[in-house]
Amino acid sequence: MAGNLSLSEATQFLEGVLQMHSPMDSLARDRVSFLRDLIAAFMSKIPFQSVTAIATPKPERRGLTFQEIKVEMTTRRGGLCFEINYFTKVLLERLGFEVYHIGCTFMGKPNNHLSTVVKNLSRPGDLHLVDVGCGHPVFEPIPMDFDKESPLYKASYLVHKFVKDADGSFRWMHKSLQDYDGPPRSVVHDWYTFLEFKLEFRDIEFFAPHMENIHTVESGPEALSQFLVKLKAVVFRNGKLFAITGTSNVEEDASGKVNKKRSSSPQELAEVYKVHFPQFSAETVQRAIQTVTLKFEK
Repeated sequence: MAGNLSLSEATQFLEGVLQMHSPMDSLARDRVSFLRDLIAAFMSKIPFQSVTAIATPKPERRGLTFQEIKVEMTTRRGGLCFEINYFTKVLLERLGFEVYHIGCTFMGKPNNHLSTVVKNLSRPGDLHLVDVGCGHPVFEPIPMDFDKESPLYKASYLVHKFVKDADGSFRWMHKSLQDYDGPPRSVVHDWYTFLEFKLEFRDIEFFAPHMENIHTVESGPEALSQFLVKLKAVVFRNGKLFAITGTSNVEEDASGKVNKKRSSSPQELAEVYKVHFPQFSAETVQRAIQTVTLKFEK
C-alpha cells in the first residue's frame, strides 16, 4: 500500500503544481525554512475538500490508491486528510525528511484523522507536527518538545495551541471563531479541543480500515466522519481563508475578518465553485450538490 514518488516527480510537483521557485536550492540552504514555504504553498494551492468523495457514486466509494492520490494532488483537486497527508509524507520522504504518520481523535472518534510528524528536523530526535490536511491554517512545522503547553500560534483567522497531558497525550486547542467553526463544541473560556493524539508512529496500513470507513460510511454510529454528508472545500490563497461549507462561502479579508455569504440556489453555489475551485469539473460539483442535503436561503 505504501506510495512512492521519484525525485523528478517530487521536483515537478514543487515547481509546477506548488509553483515554488528553485525549491531544491532552498532545501539545500535551510530545511526548516524550506518546509515552512512548502506548507504555505501546499495550503494555498491544494484544497482540503469533500467534493470529490461526495460526488463519487456510492457503489464506487473507497479509499484511494496512492497512484490515484497522486493524480488528485497534481491536478490540485486535493482531498481529505488521508489523501493530503499521505501524499505529503511520501513527498517529504523523497526530499530527504524523516516522516511518520500518527492517528488523531476528532469528535471522539479515534484514528479518524491521519496526521504527519517530521523527526530530526532541527536537531537529532526533535519532533515537529506538520499537518496540511486538516482544513485549518497551520503554516509552519510545530515543535512538540514543550513541557506542558506550547506557545500561542496565530495563522490566518486561527489562534491555537497545544497542551500535553500527564499521560503523554496531546490536545490541539483552537480558540473558538463562531463565524467559521459553526455550532459550539465544548468551549471553555473561548477554547475547544480540535484534535487529540499521541506521538505513536503508525504505518499507512494501520489506517486502511479507518480511511476506508471515512470514504464509504455516510452516517450513523459506525461512521468515523461527516465528510460524505458535509460539502466542504477550503484553501488559503496568500495565507487568507476561502472556504465553501454547505451553502455558505466564507472569505477572510485583508484585515483578517472572516466574512460569510450564503448561496440562494444550487446554480449560484455551483457558480461559486466554478469561480473559486475551477479544478473541479462542473459535473463533479453538480453531482456533489445533488447528493447531499442543502438548505438554500431564498
